[in-house]
Amino acid sequence: MDKLTLFALKNNRFTQLLLVLIIVIGSASFFNAPSKEDPEILVRTAVVVAQIPGMSPERIERLLTKPIEREAKQIPEVSELKSLVRTGYTQIKVTVADEHFDLQPIWDNLRNRMKDLQSSLPEGTIGPMVNDEFGRVASATIALYGEDYSLHELDLVSESIQDRISALATVSQVDIYGVQDERIWLEPDTDAMSRLGVSPGQLVAALQNQNIVLPGGKINTGKLELTIEPSGNFEALSDIENLVILEPESGQNIYLRDLLSVRRGYVEPQNTPVYYNGKPSIILAVSMLSGITSDSFGVEISEFVALEQQLLPAGLHFELATFQPDKVATAISSATSNLFQTVAIVLAVVMLFLGFRMGMIVGTIVPLTMMLSFIGMQIWDVSLQRMSIAAIIVSLGLLVDNGIVIAENINTRIIQGMKREAAALAASKTLAIPLLTSSLTTILAFMPLMLAQDVAGEYLRSLSQVIIIALLSSWLLSLLVTPLMCVVFLCESDETNGYAALGDRC
Repeated sequence: MDKLTLFALKNNRFTQLLLVLIIVIGSASFFNAPSKEDPEILVRTAVVVAQIPGMSPERIERLLTKPIEREAKQIPEVSELKSLVRTGYTQIKVTVADEHFDLQPIWDNLRNRMKDLQSSLPEGTIGPMVNDEFGRVASATIALYGEDYSLHELDLVSESIQDRISALATVSQVDIYGVQDERIWLEPDTDAMSRLGVSPGQLVAALQNQNIVLPGGKINTGKLELTIEPSGNFEALSDIENLVILEPESGQNIYLRDLLSVRRGYVEPQNTPVYYNGKPSIILAVSMLSGITSDSFGVEISEFVALEQQLLPAGLHFELATFQPDKVATAISSATSNLFQTVAIVLAVVMLFLGFRMGMIVGTIVPLTMMLSFIGMQIWDVSLQRMSIAAIIVSLGLLVDNGIVIAENINTRIIQGMKREAAALAASKTLAIPLLTSSLTTILAFMPLMLAQDVAGEYLRSLSQVIIIALLSSWLLSLLVTPLMCVVFLCESDETNGYAALGDRC
């Protein structure tokens, strides 16, 4: 192991360049690292939904819920099923055991089974539909509202905004909430229908025969093929009102508006209405692209919201309702502040008990190890969040030991009369394996956190990963950097303070 130290001493210019690169690349890795408030936990739940409008909960449970549950139980990875049944609707939450991490094949299997089951369910069943994005979290929610605008108008504007915001480089997906299903309500005038002898069945048949969306055929001219599109589709309420039907008794034409009133409305009761500051609103839930820094996402979304607000018609408001980048910045700032405070305390303690010169030599390994750890975190795909920063804080008290042991041993050998280079090589040869063994012992103590096959292990995995990176980085730098600094700054023995003195040629 003394070959590392020998290489550093013989190629000190290269070693100095390497240290500069570690500082530069480590700083870039820190500022550009994907940042989150907390470690990401894989949500192992999918939701299966099926509907038969109007059917009682008892029949829904017997005809839909039970068959879906039986089919889902056939998947070996499934550990738990939870069902919700109400009139015309059933929802089954399918949860996979914690030891499974590659969920997509499992959800594909569930989706295929639901498709196979569909043919055996009662006629008129809607679904079953599988939603495997149940645990996806929106990084920002934006409210669109206006007192003088209907929900239909808000919906049209929100769809236009959705198209534009989805094109942003940091956005992965945009969902819209608060949109209500629209219906055309026909309210018959029973007196008029009775007087003219028109039955409800005749009205339904007239509407169905008119509003048919089918191709009208094609005309082939030899050089051109023309598609015939039939007219008469309903495009507005007035088209329905002006539909002509025959009066059964006299055979005269009458308009539909003479038999019923037509209005546009929403399904009642409303499905999950959304209010923002007490006003009916549409919410756009924006998810951040994986691997993107929270800061860059926040800047892009803030600029987009400010620009859209200027382009919207008067009376429409477009405001951030929740904004995760602010919370992430606060959490990371607090953790980073604790980190730098810890670094300052460690350096102060080292210099207080070892002296300024020896404290500076030993203390240099602390920021260098942090920079090298940030590089290792980027390579290992460990994001910057409270748990990974806490791991660096935990490891600070451990990683400084390698530098102290090497520096003290070199200083002791110099005091005993050895040359600086010989003392550095001898200390490295003697202590490299024991220090590596000590670091590996600590690493193995944290290894169960990384290997645990459950949610707790998933949350704490970055703690173990960062400690592994930091301790191995500390051991490597203690063999490369600390001996080189001791050779440069420690000279012949000085009996007044017990440490090698800084000579004129050092």
